[in-house]
Amino acid sequence: MIGAALPGAEGLSKSFSDVGCPSQWTSCLQHTRGELIGVYRRVMVVASLADGEAHELEPFGELSAGISGERSLESSMEPFAAPAAPPAPTAPPAPPAPSNRAPVPITLVNSGIADVGETRLMQIECGFVRGFAGMQMIGNTSEVCRDGKERARAALESLAIHIPARRLVVSLTPADIKKDGSQFDLPIAVSLALLLTGQTPRINPSRWLFAAELGLCGELRPVRGIVSFFVAAMAAGLEGLVVASENLAELQVLTDLCRSGLPHGSPPPRAQGFPALGAVLQWIFEGQGTGIGMIHKFDFASSGRSGIASSNTSSKTSQRSGTPESPLELRESRIATEPFTPFALGVNFDDMILQPALALTAMVAAAGMHSLLLRGCPGTGKSMLAARLTSILPNLSRSDHIEAMRIYSAAVQRLPSALLAGRPPYRAPHHLASATALLGSPESPGELALAHGGVLFLDELPEFRRDVLEALREPLESGEVNVARSRRKLTWRSRVILIAACNNCPCGWAGSPHRDCICASGRLLGYRQRLSGPLLERVDLHFNVPESVAPIAELFISLGADKEDSQTLRMARKVAAARVAAESRNEKYGVVLNRDLPAVHLVEATGLTPKSFIEIVNTYIPKSASRRVVMRCLRVARTLADLEGSTTLRGEDVAQAWRWQSASAAAERGDDLSGLR
Repeated sequence: MIGAALPGAEGLSKSFSDVGCPSQWTSCLQHTRGELIGVYRRVMVVASLADGEAHELEPFGELSAGISGERSLESSMEPFAAPAAPPAPTAPPAPPAPSNRAPVPITLVNSGIADVGETRLMQIECGFVRGFAGMQMIGNTSEVCRDGKERARAALESLAIHIPARRLVVSLTPADIKKDGSQFDLPIAVSLALLLTGQTPRINPSRWLFAAELGLCGELRPVRGIVSFFVAAMAAGLEGLVVASENLAELQVLTDLCRSGLPHGSPPPRAQGFPALGAVLQWIFEGQGTGIGMIHKFDFASSGRSGIASSNTSSKTSQRSGTPESPLELRESRIATEPFTPFALGVNFDDMILQPALALTAMVAAAGMHSLLLRGCPGTGKSMLAARLTSILPNLSRSDHIEAMRIYSAAVQRLPSALLAGRPPYRAPHHLASATALLGSPESPGELALAHGGVLFLDELPEFRRDVLEALREPLESGEVNVARSRRKLTWRSRVILIAACNNCPCGWAGSPHRDCICASGRLLGYRQRLSGPLLERVDLHFNVPESVAPIAELFISLGADKEDSQTLRMARKVAAARVAAESRNEKYGVVLNRDLPAVHLVEATGLTPKSFIEIVNTYIPKSASRRVVMRCLRVARTLADLEGSTTLRGEDVAQAWRWQSASAAAERGDDLSGLR
């Protein structure tokens, strides 16, 4: 103890005078001793307050004895005296008496960290411990997570829930996993409210997953990864999720998909959406019904600025009446039972004059999800066709719909309404996009993954960087993007229809019947060499878009066609029928689309005898064509036959499919790049 080493004033004067020490040493040591006593007293008082209980503070008696000079001179002069004899052995100290302290109260709430590769549930624990006052967050958290405790503190303060001056620990477990994201704000605030109010909740918070960002006034804001949280909560058998009102729409769609036959052993979890923290706490402590009595200790509906009345939703009730607001319950589905009407989806082919060959190419690409490269002069409709291709695509299948929503949820906070309705996505990145932006990273999906199940349009294809273009080879073959980093590896699904467009030359007018090309031969050759041969071989359809010869005035007059039987509906019906025919035939091969037909079953899928198959292939496909080109040509021919309603492959189907291949299209343009004889 400090008091044992601090002799009284008289003892100090006598001991130092006996050893011949100057008097100024005595006064200096007395002054230092007084300061030490004051510091010691303050430390003991603060420790007493931090522990939350009274202490006897026994060292104060020792200090008082030292000050009065009652301690012996020998003990005060121990540092100057000769070594003393070793003390006699004493009995070992008795074990400490059992403490009467109550166990530390802990509250437990669930949240999660999500990506498409793996979603892990996290547990948030809060409790008071001994020590200096303050709130500490532990568990390998990022700066965003650590800021969440201050947002939670401000939101609780707005509800008149004050955090006392005690040591409070917020733990996020498992501790070895890096936590990032603002979705922990709501579970931290809920865990703190359960700990501070001491009231018994009407639900079990440990059976629910909470994920939302908090504003300083308590409003709930949407977060990313909600779809992955839903899937993880269903796999873990949790009762439901509590999210911001803006995230409820995607959970509604997921619940409908699960109820309609998604193979899971447990029923889908419930989903509750709230506009503010006050509404969440009111639901936790009072239940969902409006007839349950209000909380007496904390009136969450009327305390602070973050009351429920701050919501802009239709479920808002009167704050003055004291009636608690019910959560935004999950409603029945409004999706996909109505007939397909492309006019409600924005752009479609009804405002575009399609030549028969171009319309057939678009339907083949949509029916078999074949990749397409459009070449032609400026203004021939290449970009218009790509932007309108989704209007003739069928709705996403159940598995693709959930996967597309999971990918989008990892990148954005609110999913597009068209994607919620099951429509295929459409992505069109700029030609200055980097390889990471196109392929993605372990933390965020790229444009390829975001277009899963839909269309990825790359306009001005030769203007993309060479490494970006060459990175498309593997995803076009496998339908997946394998992103590998030193510490993490992830696979993004990317089964897309790649639509690319480019001009025939840098000036754009090579091959035009109306304008002359001004490009030098060297510049023209360099422009064509930006697209490598292996990349072009992986594109199923190559189409040279011709310039329109119809008068311009007639183009505008013909746009007023009858909407009851538009060309978009006609094309969509043909594509849907071809998809159904291909799916029923390819089911025994383990695939759905014709572009995925394995080589071992390709002959059987054509419906031809081996002799007829050999005759057709040798007749319409040159012998110098590579095996990859032959397989892609036959798959395209199979899709073309499905569009025509034919169960067997015909010679004209193979001939047309070959005209859509890279070498044949290059020869049609007059490029001396094919080398075919």
